Formats: sequence, C-alpha cells, structure tokens
Amino acid sequence: MIDPAVVGEIIAQYKKHGWTPRRALLSDANKSVLLKSFDDIEVEFSDVDAIWFSRRSKPDSEAWELRRLTGSPFALIAIIGAGMSADEMESTLEQVADEMRAKTIA
Repeated sequence: MIDPAVVGEIIAQYKKHGWTPRRALLSDANKSVLLKSFDDIEVEFSDVDAIWFSRRSKPDSEAWELRRLTGSPFALIAIIGAGMSADEMESTLEQVADEMRAKTIA
C-alpha cells in the first residue's frame, strides 16, 4: 500500500521544479487510499500506480513525465508537440504507460 504522505512529498518535489501534476494512474489496491490525494487532477484506474506531471520544455512542446509511485523511483518522459492532436497525445501517453508496465510489472 502507498502512503499518501509519501505521494504528497513526491508531488511537492515535482512542483518545486516547475512540474504540474496532471493525471494519476491508480490500481485497485491503492485507489481507496489515494483517491482523496487527487482532488484537483484526473484519476484513471490502471494496473500501474503513477502520476503524470507536465511542464513546458520548449516554446513548441511540453514534457510529460510518468513517475511510478511504488517500488524504486522510476520515471519515463514523453514530449508532446504543440501541433499534436488530442488523439495523438493520448496515444503517445498510453505508449509510455505501456512501456512502464513492461519495465516494472513482473
């Protein structure tokens, strides 16, 4: 089970460096404990416990980082171009989430 205080510390650390929490991916095992921690961001139920953070990386793109909440700290990044459609963006983010699953779920 994930400690909500630890999640709060992760969010605070990312905010300190200019990242904005955008989405939480929560498993059935952790959703009841953490759901209250994400009142202001979108929550998706998943087999991976992670948070998507974003920040402007260049004038024409935004970096999205998927930070795992369980186990050792691990994160993957996706770069979202300004001209990308909503469908392309969602597809890119899902590919990164799939990569995290492949690397972290045994």
